[in-house]
Amino acid sequence: MSGYGTCRLAIAQLKPTEEVDAAHVRAVAADMERDGVQRCPILVERQTMAILDGHHRFRAAQMLGLAAINAVLIGYDDPRLTLASWREVSYSRDDVLQAAASGALLPAKSTRHILNPAVQDMPVPLGDLSRAPGGGRPIP
Repeated sequence: MSGYGTCRLAIAQLKPTEEVDAAHVRAVAADMERDGVQRCPILVERQTMAILDGHHRFRAAQMLGLAAINAVLIGYDDPRLTLASWREVSYSRDDVLQAAASGALLPAKSTRHILNPAVQDMPVPLGDLSRAPGGGRPIP
């Protein structure tokens, strides 16, 4: 066990910070639907509801029409959290939070939020994430 508490957060209250690859979102959604679970919680900044990790899982949950998603809430002041980059360009926590606030998303896979220890898979049945009426939204 990773030692992190999880919670269910309403999809509507979360604020993306990065763009996604639509083909990967479709693949993640297909896996979630086939398995009937969300395997790994997403990572969300506790004060702003900014998504730090799990944008493809978040978009897949939207696509499937889920009303909630399993998440770990954490603050940037938590010593278990490190912000790194997948790219040559580095982004600061202010860049991430500004993207969440403004909607001007950073490129896909630009930030890397690392937890030590890492979050373990914590499968949650999709039925527990209560499907929203009217189904999901297509991902452009």
